Amino acid sequence: MVAYTQVEHPPRRQLLSPLRSLIICLAGISLLLLLSLGFWTRFGENGGQWSSGGEEQRLVCYYATNDAHNLRLVDVPGDLCTHINIGPAFLDNSSLVLPADLQRVLRNDSISFRSAHPQVHQLLWIGGADSGEQFAHMVANHDRRKVFLRSLREVLRTYPSLDGIDLDWEFPSAYNEERMHFSQLLYEIRTEWRREKRDKDILSLAVAAPEGIAFYAYNIRELNLYADYVNLMSYDFHFYRKDMPFTGLNAPLYARPQEHSLMGTFNINYTVQWWLSNGLEPHRLVVGLPTYGHSFTLVNALNRRVGAPAQGYGRCGSLGFTTLSETCRCVGNFPNPVYSFDPEACSPYLSMLHEWISYENQTSIKCKASYVRNLNLGGIMVFSLNSDDLENACDLIRNWNGKPVFPLIQTVKEVLDGPKAGADQD
Repeated sequence: MVAYTQVEHPPRRQLLSPLRSLIICLAGISLLLLLSLGFWTRFGENGGQWSSGGEEQRLVCYYATNDAHNLRLVDVPGDLCTHINIGPAFLDNSSLVLPADLQRVLRNDSISFRSAHPQVHQLLWIGGADSGEQFAHMVANHDRRKVFLRSLREVLRTYPSLDGIDLDWEFPSAYNEERMHFSQLLYEIRTEWRREKRDKDILSLAVAAPEGIAFYAYNIRELNLYADYVNLMSYDFHFYRKDMPFTGLNAPLYARPQEHSLMGTFNINYTVQWWLSNGLEPHRLVVGLPTYGHSFTLVNALNRRVGAPAQGYGRCGSLGFTTLSETCRCVGNFPNPVYSFDPEACSPYLSMLHEWISYENQTSIKCKASYVRNLNLGGIMVFSLNSDDLENACDLIRNWNGKPVFPLIQTVKEVLDGPKAGADQD
């Protein structure tokens, strides 16, 4: 049986744990070593060459049931997302753990949503930012993976509104054969599902964007064999850390002219081209875009450029993580906010005295969604429903009726549904 225990867990982005920061630092060191060995490649010069074969592009949306911001699944429009990842569920001693709030959603709202919108695929989101040790323990040998598979079977039988799972292991490491064991887990899930006549169930993965992590974490040939698609977490390229105390853009589309070597890899275009060049089938690549931002406290209020020295998280949001509604409400607490837009990165940022925030608006999200649309990839993933402007604090929706609204995700949907625009992919 599944261990349906109630366990207190920090929110997904509570976010950027010391362990994750260490992993990112090690990834940077690894990438520098790769560059020194001659692995450096300039990506993007033939960015339009990839084709998904004309398949409909997905719009995958994450929905956090443990989020402090009040959003019910049944308040999500049925024509907004093609797939919704509901969670997070966790692992404890190799078994799935579904917190009480997640169980309530799967017992009630998920069933109601499925009845009203049967075309939308609902997946169980497993893992998150602090899941590394849990996954590493589970995949380490066949017996532990069997424990996981038994608990997964029980969950999928208990909650028939689920169409599959999204595995969010952050991240397999270069040690203890974790990459190989992860591939074995994917094979065993597929084998078990065939035995159970669940061939139509969806197996998706949330994967690291930075090359220095992904190179060691994944056997991409195996991902093509077993995963329906992968959600590329192409965000969190810059956030406040003590070892990198300067401002930066959360999800830049391209490198800025001043960014070279390692820093020139921390952008959407580079990571997309790296995954494709290393063999991921284009129709399996779903590119992640954020609806949230990161706040910083400037050292000098007069130095508000990208890359300015920072001394900590900003006042807006929680530990530097700020939803779009929080960003717009926070602006009202400061006099004379300065809005800026970086055209190379297709990213906005704003500054208010010592406060500095990288965020997304409708212009930036449309620019990035158009990039994915024109590459004809597998679609776009959005993290998350919870962090869009649910409260219309940015006043983007006229005649608002008080219900949650999703202006950024709606913009992504309009891009994916519309005709392809001519856009530069270099």
